[in-house]
Amino acid sequence: MTFTSYQHQFIPLMDRLFIFIFIVSLHVQAQKEVNYPEVVYGKEYIRAAWVSHPDIKGGEDVAVLFRNTFNVDDLREDFIINISADNHYFLYVNGQFITHGPQLSDIQHYKYETLNLKDYLIKGKNSIAIKVINFGKRRFLGMQSIFTSLMVNGVSENAKIINTTGFDDTWASTIDKSYKANEVVWRGDKEKAIVGGFYANNPTDIVDMNNYPTHWETLDFDDSDWKKVEFFENASSMGGSIAYLLEPRNLPLLSWDEERIGSIVRSSKPIATEFPVLGELKIAPNSKTTFLLDQQYVTNGFPELIFRKGKSAKISIKYAENLFGPNNEKGDRNDLENKQLFGYYDEIISNGEDAQKFIPNWMRTFRFIEFEIETKDQELVLQKFVNHRSRTTIPSIAEFTSDDETYNAIFDICKRTIDICTQDYFLSDAYYETMQYVGDTKIQGLIWQAMSGNAEHTKNAIRQFDHSRDSEGNILGAYPLRSTFIYPTYSLVWVDMIADYYNTSGDKEFIHTYKDGIVNTLAGFEKNMNELNLVNKTPYRYFVDWYTGSNNGSGTATKNDGLNSAVVSLHYVHALQNASRLFQEIGKEQTSVTFKNRAEEIKKSVYNLCYDTERNLFAERPDKTIYDQHTNIMAILTDAIPKNEQRALLDKILNEEDLLQATYYYRFYLFEAIKKVDAPELFDAVQKPWEKMIDDNMTTTLERFESAEKPTRSEVHPWSASPAYFYFNYLAGIQSVKNNFEEVRIAPVFGKLHAMEGILPTPNGNIIFNLKRTKNKLSAEIKIPETMTGTLVWQGTEIALSKGNKTYKLKGSK
Repeated sequence: MTFTSYQHQFIPLMDRLFIFIFIVSLHVQAQKEVNYPEVVYGKEYIRAAWVSHPDIKGGEDVAVLFRNTFNVDDLREDFIINISADNHYFLYVNGQFITHGPQLSDIQHYKYETLNLKDYLIKGKNSIAIKVINFGKRRFLGMQSIFTSLMVNGVSENAKIINTTGFDDTWASTIDKSYKANEVVWRGDKEKAIVGGFYANNPTDIVDMNNYPTHWETLDFDDSDWKKVEFFENASSMGGSIAYLLEPRNLPLLSWDEERIGSIVRSSKPIATEFPVLGELKIAPNSKTTFLLDQQYVTNGFPELIFRKGKSAKISIKYAENLFGPNNEKGDRNDLENKQLFGYYDEIISNGEDAQKFIPNWMRTFRFIEFEIETKDQELVLQKFVNHRSRTTIPSIAEFTSDDETYNAIFDICKRTIDICTQDYFLSDAYYETMQYVGDTKIQGLIWQAMSGNAEHTKNAIRQFDHSRDSEGNILGAYPLRSTFIYPTYSLVWVDMIADYYNTSGDKEFIHTYKDGIVNTLAGFEKNMNELNLVNKTPYRYFVDWYTGSNNGSGTATKNDGLNSAVVSLHYVHALQNASRLFQEIGKEQTSVTFKNRAEEIKKSVYNLCYDTERNLFAERPDKTIYDQHTNIMAILTDAIPKNEQRALLDKILNEEDLLQATYYYRFYLFEAIKKVDAPELFDAVQKPWEKMIDDNMTTTLERFESAEKPTRSEVHPWSASPAYFYFNYLAGIQSVKNNFEEVRIAPVFGKLHAMEGILPTPNGNIIFNLKRTKNKLSAEIKIPETMTGTLVWQGTEIALSKGNKTYKLKGSK
């Protein structure tokens, strides 16, 4: 983009905002969570019980179908219900899909949705149909479970007729014998289904349509041979529960927007159709056919296949973020030559009838989809294949454009990654794990707030991590969780997340909510410190970054289990400093001083023991055998080195090639160090690894640097999306200085850029900006909301921002 063409885009950008909001209003599903953003119907309204099918034994992978048929006389009345299930449910009213859930949480804070079904009902006979899935022993590691069960509670008086009780209710159920869980093989002696190791997502589906009760969710389906549901447990009781402690959903429902799936780009036989974009695809009898679809970008959701005929045909649908070459290399994602798809898959057996439909029971993530079809004696006809996109319905409307196309492309892939991975919790990656990790979430929360202006997901994550704390003060590395991941460094990051939230919001009540947890967590970490004021070994892993090279310690810089690690010790300092400021803000001076003094003690020890006066660098440990960027980055952020020496240290670590490098994750902290020493001219050099993603035509961001010893795995990894945050927070210089953007400071630094424009959503409205620099002159067109005040700062010159759309011209001193 030339500068001339760029400068005419400010007004169209505002127009695009209004168009985007209109489109969002059309596509966000009509059904709403009644208890969001404010709780209207709490758990005190629940009178129903948890029920199940009488033949369920517990823990097995199974799909159970539930139905209730009832009459409605007055369509003017609200019909409000609570609903929850273990593991997961899909809700239909009169055959129409409504939503799925529940929101991910743990047993002690088990979520229920509250829905008003009024608009989906008809006068007279109606039906509610619910599929409940238990993914079995290999369910994803974030999914806690007790028993395959369902709870439906009528809140409004007219809805109480559908309460689940297991005794005198009118619910019928059957086990869906067509379904079984398909374990995704990633270890052991069997052929692997995926490339890249650790898999913690759900199993996929094997469905035999010959055993499927077609149209079970519709109004007129005959369920007379289904069994009466059986009581499992009460939904609530005085002071607790035998099963789940329920609480209202605290985030919006997820989207179910229809998204077209891309074209066929490769096939084993000539295909004379534009399926799935247009038309049908007919597969001849007694044949084998393979074809590859390219979405052109990574997305996620619930792909739906509608097909007919093809008795006993086997349809395998494989999903992947990318294709692999002969040696599992990836390269240019647009280059499909001599590459193949390795990925998880669903398998369907056709019953030969019309109107067969398959939708997977859990979200799929993909850019590429490959069909492998083997027919028997009857022709198979694929009629429709679309995706139902799954996202939070909080709008993500941030935009950023500059005079550098590479920056624009990086922003796009970062934003897409964040959007995909913001569901009803924060996903660490969309394909392999789908878990909410602390270190990942610290970064993703900040970026998502920039993309949406909404902090509810961040607050939810902080609260859930608080729920995970063990008796030693450790925050679990990921939560919700049904296993035990402990990374003591992530416990510290949880404290940093609270500070991040407060720095923007100014919400002192939020500090009060977590002050005891902060003390407990820091006291727990203090037990790891040794007589040198450095960290000791622990039974756990001090995760820092995915280091590569001979000193890779599986996420730590060294292979000595983190003993005397300077970077981990400085992470503790960082958390202590943040905690000291937080406690000072709420008037807890003694605690604040205690944390501050302890931070100073550890800083001095790290400097005295690990600073190499010959190299003018911090070593990673006192024996000075390992040097990395990470320790020196954290030394800058904690002021472990005097402020007047920090810029020189930053230059040094960016130029000494023998240092262990900060990869995508830890470059968030490297960008923070650049911002701290105010060195925008270094931003572009630190961003270079992202340029490789653009060169390789990636549409989302990678988990780690590529290396021979540890090839990249996840390609939708939010911790790698930090440039998008710093485009707003540092290059454009837009920061809240009071009460969640009640007051704003805009101090652009540009880096190598000469022009930037964009939209930054905030809780008080959208900031729309168009910034240009010419030498030491700034031209800024800025629109701030009526409820916002602010200051524009440029090279020592400050000016108050006016309401509405205004143009400012400033001359700096440089």
